[in-house]
Amino acid sequence: MRLNLNPGVEAYRLIEAAGLVIHARPALADLIEEAKTDPAVVAHAASVDAEADPLSPEALRARNRGGLLMTKALARLVIEAWEGVEDPDGSPAPVTPDRIDALLDIAPVYDAFTSVYLSRWLTVQAEKNGSSPSPTGISAAARTTAKPARPRAKTARAG
Repeated sequence: MRLNLNPGVEAYRLIEAAGLVIHARPALADLIEEAKTDPAVVAHAASVDAEADPLSPEALRARNRGGLLMTKALARLVIEAWEGVEDPDGSPAPVTPDRIDALLDIAPVYDAFTSVYLSRWLTVQAEKNGSSPSPTGISAAARTTAKPARPRAKTARAG
């Protein structure tokens, strides 16, 4: 895992065709923990029925809603600038909490934010949870522990 001792703002191209680029700080542990204390996230967590069947439609919707609220809370903390976002009159939209929420309400933007930006930081979180270390921070370079498969078995005799 590579440590970046100067974690500054980086550009993330969310939707190339639309020219949508965000400039965001890294989603480091302190920001993730701060996002967990966002009032909307806390209120949602308090409203979830802990006794409900975890596979019920209500529980699944609640879990998805919690993920959306957490993603928005984190986005409000990390996004510092953007390109390709306009107000209704066509002027560049300033970065404000309500505009960040409105941007993430657009499904393709939400999907792009989670896959382009969040996946990078979630991968870092996953790598530190028991995966083998590697110079690039991914477990693809981990030592193989399984024995090679034996040669192909002989064909069974007929009848």
